[in-house]
Amino acid sequence: MLPEFINIGFKPVSIMLLIFLMGIICWCFILWFEAKKDGFNSEKFFDLVFSSVILSLLSYHGLRSLTGWLEIYHPSNFLLRPDREMFLGIVVFLVSLLPILVFSKKWKWSVFRIVDIYAMATNILLMFLSLGKFLVHPQREYISLFLLLLFLYLFVMRYRGYKFLSGAIFSMFLFSIVLFLLLFSGKSGYLLFSGLLVTISMLNLYLRGKKTMNKSIMPEHFLEGLKKKLVSKEKNLEMEQQALIKEDPYLQHGRDVDNAEVMDEVLEDTGKTVSDARLGIVKSMKVQIRKALAAIKLGRYGKCEVCGKPIDRARLEAYPEATTCIDCATNVSQEEDVKEDEILEKQLGE
Repeated sequence: MLPEFINIGFKPVSIMLLIFLMGIICWCFILWFEAKKDGFNSEKFFDLVFSSVILSLLSYHGLRSLTGWLEIYHPSNFLLRPDREMFLGIVVFLVSLLPILVFSKKWKWSVFRIVDIYAMATNILLMFLSLGKFLVHPQREYISLFLLLLFLYLFVMRYRGYKFLSGAIFSMFLFSIVLFLLLFSGKSGYLLFSGLLVTISMLNLYLRGKKTMNKSIMPEHFLEGLKKKLVSKEKNLEMEQQALIKEDPYLQHGRDVDNAEVMDEVLEDTGKTVSDARLGIVKSMKVQIRKALAAIKLGRYGKCEVCGKPIDRARLEAYPEATTCIDCATNVSQEEDVKEDEILEKQLGE
């Protein structure tokens, strides 16, 4: 087992502090990676994260000093009496969600997707802390929490994007914490804490389900027609991809490598560049088509994956693989153009 402190230079440093810092690094990485994968603007997303962290720290320190002398709630029942740290954890957790609600509305982001990302990152952070606690103080509850969170993370990674509606991961994370508290926690107030987490989880699922039920349902024949178009497009792209692979100049039979003329090599390299570019476009188009087909299967087709608003039918008829409305697609395109211009300016400056 690990000691509680190690000497770094002439100063003892807590092992848990080092583990916490490693967990925070992984927490930030998961936030960045998942946000980027889901198509969120990285800079805006970290503005949201920074606001959430700062607000949480301020509320924690403010409430910690407040609860030191103010007794708000002290029932006689042990199971309902809140532990001080648990009470602070509840409030800080709730406060950390406020920037998500504010910024998601301002930027027209899906709050359910954001809380899913938060849940996954926090899951990793708690895994670090629980494993660290077990290594320093080997107790059953710490390793049990670690294994529970590890199972949840692997389960989500295996099925995310195929089986879950956005928001479900957040609720599963909260239910996992509740399960741990009910099975292993002996602290006062764990029933109160568990009840609050269950309430938040159920409210999240209710609002997510309500949003799904309120979406406009497309006529079956219209949806079926678009699905056939997508399947046909996917087949054509698959054939085009195979043809491009066969036409790759570097893979041609009898290719002269050692004795080729300089001009022939230049033409070959140019052809390779063009072929790779076309192949990349075809692959990205296939990915977009598969996203649209998955959306049809999950009942999400026709709603913008960024803002959640219905996509215009004319846009879907002209571009059935669309998963964003025209406004969000334009915003994303403009942001990408700005980034490309910035990169070009840097290259020219160098």
